[in-house]
Amino acid sequence: LPGMIMVEAEWLAFEIMTLLSSRFGVEYLAAQSVLATLTTISYQIPFPMSIAASTRVANLIGAEMVQAAKITAKVPFAIAWTIGIFNLIIYVALRYHLPLLFTNDEEVISLVAKVIPVVAVMQVFDGLSAGAHGLLRGIGKQSIGGPANLIFYYVISLPLSLFMAFYLDWRLEGMWAGVTVGIF
Repeated sequence: LPGMIMVEAEWLAFEIMTLLSSRFGVEYLAAQSVLATLTTISYQIPFPMSIAASTRVANLIGAEMVQAAKITAKVPFAIAWTIGIFNLIIYVALRYHLPLLFTNDEEVISLVAKVIPVVAVMQVFDGLSAGAHGLLRGIGKQSIGGPANLIFYYVISLPLSLFMAFYLDWRLEGMWAGVTVGIF
């Protein structure tokens, strides 16, 4: 159950952001859909890496090779960091081109290009978070990750996102900035 909560808490928070972005208008909802799709696609690299890391670390611990498990545990963070920096560079460099994969609407493209640098920074921490979650699953400590995700997404991220988006009127930038702070 805590392992399931680790994954579901994160995904549900992003779905709530998508629902709330509709409050700003159709263009913002479209931009949020583009951003959510891009982050989902780029998450397909660190998430399977975290599953592989959890399996490998669990096998090494089960074989009583604790030192090898400790060394192996460093690999997902190096890979996640590298993937996160790569995603950051791609997102920022192609911020006006990536939205064209989804739409020709100039306003949506402009909104995506404006928000994507915040999303790019979030990619680094999201990858590191995926690696950490994999290691927690591998060492059987989902009971730490599940509650941590609930606290960081629903006590910190979402309230901060809503505050920045609606009270400070940062809209999508505020929503993504709040999530970035929570993931950090």
